[in-house]
Amino acid sequence: MKHVLTSASVLALSTTPLLAQDAEYYQLPTLTLYANSTPFELGRTGTSVSVLTERDLDDSPETTLADTLDTLPGVNVVTNGGPGTSSAVSIRGLPSYYAPVYINGIEVTDSSATQSSFNFGNILPGGVSRVEVLKGAQSALYGADAVAGIVAIDLARAPEEPGQTTKVGAEAGTYNTKSAALSYGAATERAGVAFSATRFVTDGFSAVEADGYDEDDGFAATQLAFDSYFQATPDLRVGLSGFRFDAEGDYDSNDWTAPESGTTDTESYGLRAYAQLQTGAVAHELAYSRYQIDRDTDAAGWSDSFGSTRDKWTYSGTWEFAAGRSLSFGADHSLEEADFSAPVYDAFFSRVGTAENSESIDNTGAYAELAWAFTPDVDAVVTVRHDDHSEFGGEWSGRATVSWRATEALTLRGALAKGYRAPSLYELYSPSYGNDGLEPETSRGGEIGADYAFANGATLGATWFYTEIDDLIQYEGTGYAQVSGTSVSKGLELAGSVPLGDRFTLSGSYTYTDARDDDDDPLARVPRYDLAMRLDADITDQLRAGLSVVHKADYAETWGATVQDESDDHTVVNAQASYDFGNGFEGYVRIENLFDEDYQVVPDYQTTGRAYYAGIRARFDARPTRRRPGPPGWRGGGRRRGPGPRRLSQRLHRPARAAARGARTAGLGLAARA
Repeated sequence: MKHVLTSASVLALSTTPLLAQDAEYYQLPTLTLYANSTPFELGRTGTSVSVLTERDLDDSPETTLADTLDTLPGVNVVTNGGPGTSSAVSIRGLPSYYAPVYINGIEVTDSSATQSSFNFGNILPGGVSRVEVLKGAQSALYGADAVAGIVAIDLARAPEEPGQTTKVGAEAGTYNTKSAALSYGAATERAGVAFSATRFVTDGFSAVEADGYDEDDGFAATQLAFDSYFQATPDLRVGLSGFRFDAEGDYDSNDWTAPESGTTDTESYGLRAYAQLQTGAVAHELAYSRYQIDRDTDAAGWSDSFGSTRDKWTYSGTWEFAAGRSLSFGADHSLEEADFSAPVYDAFFSRVGTAENSESIDNTGAYAELAWAFTPDVDAVVTVRHDDHSEFGGEWSGRATVSWRATEALTLRGALAKGYRAPSLYELYSPSYGNDGLEPETSRGGEIGADYAFANGATLGATWFYTEIDDLIQYEGTGYAQVSGTSVSKGLELAGSVPLGDRFTLSGSYTYTDARDDDDDPLARVPRYDLAMRLDADITDQLRAGLSVVHKADYAETWGATVQDESDDHTVVNAQASYDFGNGFEGYVRIENLFDEDYQVVPDYQTTGRAYYAGIRARFDARPTRRRPGPPGWRGGGRRRGPGPRRLSQRLHRPARAAARGARTAGLGLAARA
């Protein structure tokens, strides 16, 4: 039996099980689609999750998706320059390679990158329909690398309900920046299709601020995505989705002979095909995905090439044997291949050649997850996983979470987890820096949290977190080495919102992070104090405005392009206003860095000054005028709401299309937990 909410609070704190009834009369709660093997209401999972909806992304005053993620509790972004330059997203003080990234269910971390990570400079905000950030160790579901969490991004998603939706948008602004986006989705009673296209071009600004650096670093990119499904029978659905990203840009290479000569060309794509089948009480999914990225760089007359591919086969099944109780199980096999090149220098540090290498690894994993609702107010989930790595053999991971809705207003939650990270292909086999004697890192962590909804509509959430990593792998001047000892990241996340009358809402988050290596030295590029506040105003029925403030402070020293120094404490204010012209048209203006704060997160690398942007968006919906009635528990048009392929489309690795709608919530307008 499926549980539906009569309403969803800002943090989905209160849940009331209902008998299956017509969904037209009820608002579905905000769901987390990745925290467990099956979709869970935010208020029923013990894992900390932040969700960005399409409306949240449209209302964001930031230019890039990475900068929008930077406003979430527990999330920190480091960018080496303007749009298109290297952007790394870290969670709870841990580097980006501890948080795999998924696009439309396809893992997109680059095995040829220095430590198998994803460059958020290779994603455009236009066409992104939803983002979900899981915090805390997730290796029990996602295997190696997911020590800090995961980031899941949805691009085009085919609609579930019959009809058509078209969205178009265009924007222009400072640094001669121009962008345009188009998306279209259509569905019938048995099939759905969607696609999106985004183009982004900017002259940018010089990434490095130092003597000899004054040339603007331009960037141009195109992002395409599609999604489709076909309901072959009432119990069988098949589907195909994918994306492509192409970009070229300039970068400051730091080569002493020609420091501004760098250019880069990136091409990547992902595909995922799946079949979902309901057999009695068990729902099955069989899927295959492929991701490939190729990166070419040119600087000072030398060319380097990097690339990787990942082929992955997965099977997952869920047996819902009682209301609120299910057993999920699955297996996956992945094959990763990577190509590297590295410069060769002479005794005078002049480049004289290029070294190249190509290697591959494979991994087979199996997992089981038991979700058990002990009472209508207590949910627990236990997950175990075993991985068999071609280089390092077997490794166990586990996770246990619990959520207790102690009162209608108060939810208490907690999680414990064990994870690991296998050395990346680059760390093992880079021609110049690799070390094939490395062993996997292991981690342990947990969190305790509470969420409270006040009678006036205000919300408050708090989470204490702790993660420790043994045998850390890090770069030690000439290459990668294993560092004995334990590194620890711990801290506190707060998030909340409060209505200020009928038309104003103040929301925000605060994160305290104490991340240290085995010598008790603070980790670089991690702010100890991270505050984000936002004021949203519905000034009239047509005019809306928002003002955000982000303050980050207390960084450790880190190396930049030319010097080692502490990152600057800084406070950045962004603003946006939009006007609804009616008939689906909306115009907007936004200002980044309103007070022109001059700061550097990475020494020598610049951030945007005050920048102005203006744009217009339009949305056109077409829905059937008549709908066939269905019995209780069915959607209009005779579509099943219970277990089956409709539900399977929301399973792990297959984000929901329509079910993930929910109210804007605390933490800068996010469906977020502290």
